[in-house]
Amino acid sequence: MTRPGDRGYKRSWKNLLINKRYQLRFTLFMVGLSALLMVGLGIWVMAVANETTAVSITSVRGDACPKLPGLDRAAPGGEDEEPLPPPPMKLDEPHGDTTAPATNGSAAPHAIDDEPRHVTVQIDESSMTLTPTLPPDLADRVVAHWTCELRQVATFDQLERGRLRILWAMILTGVALVLGLALYGIKMTHRVAGPLFKVSLYLSKMREGRFDKVYNLRKGDQLVDFYDQFKHAHGGIVAMQKDDIARLAAVIAAADAAGAGQHPAIAELRELLARKEKSIE
Repeated sequence: MTRPGDRGYKRSWKNLLINKRYQLRFTLFMVGLSALLMVGLGIWVMAVANETTAVSITSVRGDACPKLPGLDRAAPGGEDEEPLPPPPMKLDEPHGDTTAPATNGSAAPHAIDDEPRHVTVQIDESSMTLTPTLPPDLADRVVAHWTCELRQVATFDQLERGRLRILWAMILTGVALVLGLALYGIKMTHRVAGPLFKVSLYLSKMREGRFDKVYNLRKGDQLVDFYDQFKHAHGGIVAMQKDDIARLAAVIAAADAAGAGQHPAIAELRELLARKEKSIE
């Protein structure tokens, strides 16, 4: 609902910066203070998040996954077998006995060959077949190992994504807070600067001898009491101007009735009356 004496002006983003020096200084102070607080809070939050992530990763790594079973020497019970002994080697007796048969019932002396004696080593051909035996739970153990490994990798990725989400949340919150405070600061200072700007305009016009009508403030403006006091003071000056106009008009009318309307003093009064009437239009 429009109040009496209100033109119904609406706020526009184009004229929010009425008093740039005051509004920008106040807004930059709020934005700078909030930015410092957000940076300090963000550093503390990220330090806690990094420490928590590191502890969680260490805890996950502490839970060792089951090892993969060996396939080269796997025993039926899942235990390693002892290596098989090498095949036996046979030594052949040398051919040609060195003892001669006894003659005439008496032992003959040993005959000594001039040629050296040779030892022949014969290795019989043998074959050894190793049939690998697999533990019955081999598949389950392999699946359990790789499932544990993949679960740990997924847990590491999840912890890292959580840390990055906290970082981005802090950054976006800080940016949103800074922008929100900047817009809010400009808007709120405009509600203070607006009434002061209007008062300054009216004072400038009064200095030039003009007493325009003082309109009400817009809804939401601050300094309402100060502006009402100024409005009453302005109205009192306008009322004094109107009284002066009425008195001047009466004097000029009396002079005209007395036949002294062409007197220079009356001419000056006519000019003064015209200026006063123009000042309150």
